[in-house]
Amino acid sequence: MIQHVARHRDASAPDAVAVVGMACRFPGGIGTPGDLWKALCEGADLVSEVPPDRFDSGLFVDPRRKRPGRSCTSAGGFLHGIELFDAGYFGIAPREAARMDPQQRLLLETAVEALDDAGMPRDAWAGTDTGVFIGVSSRDFGELQTARPDTIDAYTMTGLASSVTANRISHFFDWHGESIAVDTACSSALTALHRACSHLRAGAGPAALAGGANVLLNPFGYAGFSAASMLSPTGRCRPFSAAADGFVRAEGAAVVVLRRLADALADGDPVHGVILATGANSDGRTRGLALPRREAQQALLESVYAGAGIDPDDLVYFEAHGTGTPAGDPVECEALGRALGSRRRTGALPIGSVKSNLGHLEAASGMAGLFKALLVLRHGSVPPTLHAEPLHPGIDFDRWGLRPTVRGERLADRDRPVVGVNSFGFGGANAHAVLAPHPEGAGARRALRLALADAGVSAGEVDHVNAHGTGTPPNDLVEGRVIEALLPHGPSVTATKGVLGHTLGAAGAVEAAVTVLTVQHGLVPPVANLERLDPALSLDAVRGGPRKQRVDVALSNSFGFGGHNTVLVFRTAG
Repeated sequence: MIQHVARHRDASAPDAVAVVGMACRFPGGIGTPGDLWKALCEGADLVSEVPPDRFDSGLFVDPRRKRPGRSCTSAGGFLHGIELFDAGYFGIAPREAARMDPQQRLLLETAVEALDDAGMPRDAWAGTDTGVFIGVSSRDFGELQTARPDTIDAYTMTGLASSVTANRISHFFDWHGESIAVDTACSSALTALHRACSHLRAGAGPAALAGGANVLLNPFGYAGFSAASMLSPTGRCRPFSAAADGFVRAEGAAVVVLRRLADALADGDPVHGVILATGANSDGRTRGLALPRREAQQALLESVYAGAGIDPDDLVYFEAHGTGTPAGDPVECEALGRALGSRRRTGALPIGSVKSNLGHLEAASGMAGLFKALLVLRHGSVPPTLHAEPLHPGIDFDRWGLRPTVRGERLADRDRPVVGVNSFGFGGANAHAVLAPHPEGAGARRALRLALADAGVSAGEVDHVNAHGTGTPPNDLVEGRVIEALLPHGPSVTATKGVLGHTLGAAGAVEAAVTVLTVQHGLVPPVANLERLDPALSLDAVRGGPRKQRVDVALSNSFGFGGHNTVLVFRTAG
């Protein structure tokens, strides 16, 4: 099944979906998207060894793989403080909380944080048909509980049920929409995202929450994957590498809050990114249940991109499933190359995998890939994929038009950049999502380019920009990235709203008047209330007091939440 916007050229089409809230828990103490971005940019390897409070790895690890029921490795990506939970906040009795799968607890916590991030008050959304779609497959907690039948009580069954990972969120927030747990193994979370987008596009509710969780509590999962020769005996995910020898298990939880883009823009919600298209299919019959099928992966990509009207050259980055398994990576790269890479005219497609940093979050892995992809679009750069060199000699990257991002790089400049995210389950269930930045980003780029061309002014002649600058972080970051990309020489930047507030319909006229005065007097007003520039930006924002500066050419930006963008160019009479 494929879900896509009617025309990619109009990112505000009725079926586009906005990501308005994000929250996560990832290995290495990562508790926010900002933490994740910092770790990725630093090239952090967050894989460690099984903590002693989980199980005694010495009893269950045999690197020689000669004893049954043993794992070849104890490596993994682990959360900190998985046992901690504020039961009182959620109105849950301590006795019930003790019987709750940690996945339920993590998802409740991240759901609250994601709603806070979206600016959606709990009371205002209670009673709505908001849906919940959660990818989950770990049964570690339940399997451990069955070893102690004397501990069974009234809360045991609800505490163990996978369905309750979604249902408990709906219960806490009093949401009446669909509430579904999805298990397609490693593609669970991205398949849940696909189902959530379908919920919104069908008009079944005003919002949806999608996510996934995975915890590693039981040594037998390690033993089972090791027996199937899926785990890396050297303890690292090495996507696209000649040394790829399997994946490393990891745990985490992450959720996103989704709304139809038109609704999000109308209500002034923060927009972290736009989901242009999603799709899911199955490999069908293959030579073995756990062996991937290139034709199915290729067909999914071709259907999603053709249906959404997206040209392969619009892709600026592709977050691959990229587990580092000898069977999986070559198949995925060939499918990706045949469907997209070899059809490009603008050079090889940059590809990477967050699993090289975090390990493989299994059922929640699609969320890790989604978060990285959203952050790549937000920050305009791609962090390095670790452990990829030397590249796999059996993957013809040149033929397939692919380029692993073994070093950090800036995104290519496109009017309408998109990023793809793959996620595959070991039973043959495949999922894909296509993301775009906040729609103002593409519109702002076009408006700025057209304004300069109409005025006969080159980008390098611009001395100053009076930014739209509303004070909403996602929107301001989008505008800042546009200024950085199209005016790389670094003109001074201010924002009138920092002093006068947002005058709504009159904002454009007010900002234009201030910009005219700036050109006339050569005095640039500071950005009020700016104590610290967003570290993701390197703008020459004026702070502290007015700056005396010769301004021959200045721009005034005005962006409407409906996608109407205006850039005015002012220059000295001389």
